[in-house]
Amino acid sequence: MGTVNYNCPSCAAPLTFNPERQRFCCEYCLSEFSPEKIQQIYAEREQSGADTQQEFKEELHDGYVFHCDSCGAEVVTTSSTAATTCFYCHNPVVMKGRLSGDFRPDRIIPFKLSREQAVSAFMDKTKGKKFLPKDFLSDSNIEKMTGVYFPYWYIDTQQDSHMTARGKKYRHWKSGDRRYTETSYYDLFRSGDVYIRNVFERALSAADREMLQCIHPYDLSEAQPFSMSYLSGFQAEKRDIEKSDIQMMVDQKIDEYCKEVLKGACSEYSGIEVTNYYDRTDIESWSYTLLPVWIITYKYKGKIYPFAINGQTGKLYGSLPADTGRLIAMSSIIAGIAFAFGMLGGIFFI
Repeated sequence: MGTVNYNCPSCAAPLTFNPERQRFCCEYCLSEFSPEKIQQIYAEREQSGADTQQEFKEELHDGYVFHCDSCGAEVVTTSSTAATTCFYCHNPVVMKGRLSGDFRPDRIIPFKLSREQAVSAFMDKTKGKKFLPKDFLSDSNIEKMTGVYFPYWYIDTQQDSHMTARGKKYRHWKSGDRRYTETSYYDLFRSGDVYIRNVFERALSAADREMLQCIHPYDLSEAQPFSMSYLSGFQAEKRDIEKSDIQMMVDQKIDEYCKEVLKGACSEYSGIEVTNYYDRTDIESWSYTLLPVWIITYKYKGKIYPFAINGQTGKLYGSLPADTGRLIAMSSIIAGIAFAFGMLGGIFFI
């Protein structure tokens, strides 16, 4: 399988997408190009990716070997990697065929948060945390922060929904010194067309589901039709979870949403208990979408601490490691001071 390098039309140097400017920028001649211009220039090259979809020439264990068009070096990736950086010349590399044919995404949300902004948000999050391991905020660790496009499924649906339920109404009154409550029970029926938008599920099994779910939501109004050029300068993963793998999970989510909508139509009743529910899917559409995430991971005492930042909104998620040695030392100092004051107080008392 071949690779694609997006080079500056002016000087042929590597070209990358700049999140802040929302344009493709060349660091060498400082030229800038709109996404539409680059897509127009490289339309033929992107189309040729479809011809190489099944060309896995060399396989290495669970990875694949490609040749960098810039320096000729071998680039080793996993089977799901669609875009990366050459380890030798550091030029961005996009794998032809990985995101073509059936695996071509429908849309992509380009990075809006620059690497500098992501690092700043990360540093703000860690500010004042005294018990972080000493090398956690080192330059070498911060350099590991990587922009990655993760694959997601988004589902829109229209359901013909029907629900029967049991509801209550209470009537309170007072007679003399006594208070009375009357509870009335009602059999309820609600039905209607329910429109559900943007139900989402990850499309990559190796991704940390909790971490990526917690940096949602994304503003899908800013999604663009997919173009491989947006991947230049970032890493990207292709999906390995198909619709059939998550259809049952998605259906359950949609059923719960629909029930909540129909229960909302019974607001004058209390204690709504659904006794029966059924629906029919009238319209359902799936969209394979790439979402931008800044990722940094840190290994401490055998445990991996991942930290994620929404590459569009800046929303953060992650747990920070604590240096147990420093915690124990601080606890010992505090205990020692408390003991000393206790002894001192005892002496004064005597």
